[in-house]
Amino acid sequence: MNRIAFITESSTRHDIPMPANKFYRGPRSRWVNNVIQYMEVRNFPSESIFFLSFHSQRILGYNEIVEPYPVQKWHPRRTECETFAEKILAFVLQTKPAPFVEIHAGRTISDPLKRLFQQHGIEFRIYGDGVPLGIKPGWYEGMIEEELNQRRLKDIERKKLLISSLIRFQTPQEASRVVEQFEKRAHLYGIEANMEELKKLLGCYRQKCKDTKKAYAEFENTMSEEDKFGELSSSLQSVQSLVDLHMHSDFERLKCKFGASIAKLRLYLIKHNYALMAENNVFAALQRMQIALLK
Repeated sequence: MNRIAFITESSTRHDIPMPANKFYRGPRSRWVNNVIQYMEVRNFPSESIFFLSFHSQRILGYNEIVEPYPVQKWHPRRTECETFAEKILAFVLQTKPAPFVEIHAGRTISDPLKRLFQQHGIEFRIYGDGVPLGIKPGWYEGMIEEELNQRRLKDIERKKLLISSLIRFQTPQEASRVVEQFEKRAHLYGIEANMEELKKLLGCYRQKCKDTKKAYAEFENTMSEEDKFGELSSSLQSVQSLVDLHMHSDFERLKCKFGASIAKLRLYLIKHNYALMAENNVFAALQRMQIALLK
């Protein structure tokens, strides 16, 4: 939706030429300051924000340079307000496509604008309508906080989807990346328990891999001493598990001839199986984390 915003001028302003969004900011302009901040936290397009000044009835762009001008002593008369409202209406009508209009201004200008916009079928909202002037700064502070909270929630949802997207193959390598990148912020995404479980299972998996590597090195050392002519190594080419080993057609003969090597191989295959079980546990933990991230 095309959207534009009108913000009232502030009576306290700078005494040197400045872009409008800076010119109207000041320590005593809490209402206008908060309106501008509210627009900023929403990432409202600056080219669609305009300031309304009764001095020469100007519609000023957000970054338009404003020269200092005197503060009006009295509230503008009703006829002035209606004339200015007509000018603002013409500005809105020439904007294509027809915009939704935000009005951040007091009743002197919002009341005549309201009537004109209703007559011409222009969609609009008067922010803080009915809120006393002295309370408006606080009202906008509440709006800013609500916007920031919404942004935080959206950011958390995006991060949750990002974490979930990193878990594609449920591998220990993916698990390590998730822990490294998101452990410190796990509480924000509601996965603290999942993260602690994953860390524990990763530690177990790494230890099982170390045990497996050590067992395999011991097997290779023993086999190099026993199997001088490569008979055992060539016979074990297709052995990947204890079942493969025990179902080997020549198992009993190899066991008698290369007893120490077969014992070391058995130990290695047992350790390897434990490592596979530990990897499966990591896989399952990553799946549980993905489910938690979708809640």
